[in-house]
Amino acid sequence: MSSFYSLDELKTLGFKSIGNNVLLSKKASFYSPETISFGDNVRVDDFCVLSGEITTGNYVHISAYVACYAKAGLRIGNFCGISPRSSIYTVSDDFSGEYMISPMVPDNLTKLRQGRVVLENYTQLGANSIVMPGVKLKEGAVSGAFSLVLKDLDEWTINFGIPCKFYQHRKKDIIKLSEKIL
Repeated sequence: MSSFYSLDELKTLGFKSIGNNVLLSKKASFYSPETISFGDNVRVDDFCVLSGEITTGNYVHISAYVACYAKAGLRIGNFCGISPRSSIYTVSDDFSGEYMISPMVPDNLTKLRQGRVVLENYTQLGANSIVMPGVKLKEGAVSGAFSLVLKDLDEWTINFGIPCKFYQHRKKDIIKLSEKIL
């Protein structure tokens, strides 16, 4: 007995699309599966929560305890990873005190900040990273562990901190390595 859904089981869950070699943990939660698309060679580990409009590319790993709240849309490119306990938010409440906070109160009493999140090809979120609405990790960008990503990260950079800031440039050797797989 596998801890991942079989292909036949995946077909019954109602996802928008499922590529080849998709491994989804039976202990993960998928809300609105009809809005979620998986590319080829994708793995989602135990205790993840995926909710909203999510599209992954190929060769994507979403580690244990990751939460993707993608009401405003999340696109994950090819050869990307999200390390354990990271969270991605495409919508966030206004905490100023001028508005109510909760999906359970009427919409006219809340104020939401929302924006699509994009992880371009070869990006990686370090463990316990948090990404806020409207952020783009440009090709090859990474966030270190325990980073709060409030704004776009430039391509081929290593970034970390609260808030997340540039540390150094990243090598592009992984592009040639990925060509060996393709």
